[in-house]
Order: sequence, then C-alpha cells, then structure tokens
Amino acid sequence: MKLLTVLMLIALPVSCFAGSGCPLFEKMVDKLVSSEVGVDQFVEDFQEFVNDEDTANALKEMKQSFLDQDYKTLENIQVIVYSSVLHHL
Repeated sequence: MKLLTVLMLIALPVSCFAGSGCPLFEKMVDKLVSSEVGVDQFVEDFQEFVNDEDTANALKEMKQSFLDQDYKTLENIQVIVYSSVLHHL
C-alpha cells in the first residue's frame, strides 16, 4: 500500500509552486479518498500518467484499498497527507 502511494506520487509531475500548493496533488488525494469516485473513474481521471496495464492495475488496487476503508479513516488520511505536505513546504 505504501509503495503504491509512493509510486503514484512519483508519477505526478513536479508542477507545484512554493506557497501556492499543487492542484494536481490535491485532485489526486481528493479523488483517492472520495467514496464517490469509483476505481474505473479514478484510473480514467489519471489516464495521462498510465503507461501500461501494470500501472493501471496498481492504481485500481490502490483506489480499491481506499474504498475499503471507513469514512473516519479516509478523513484522517486526508488530514495527515495535507498536514505532512504543508509541513514540508
């Protein structure tokens, strides 16, 4: 799970500007923790970063693992991710 998350973050282009946040990263995290976004929709939304079937399958597994969590866990993950990113800016 952690490896998949790291690989997804590495795949995102470094397009963030200091102090302004990164809309692409925020979009990815929001869709990752949203129970309203399904597995196929998640992969489709980030299709530009999918080079092969293995990458698509990894994204599907990662999204499914988040869908299997309860609401409170997803809320905590979102807080932790954004807190960690803001701490390192």
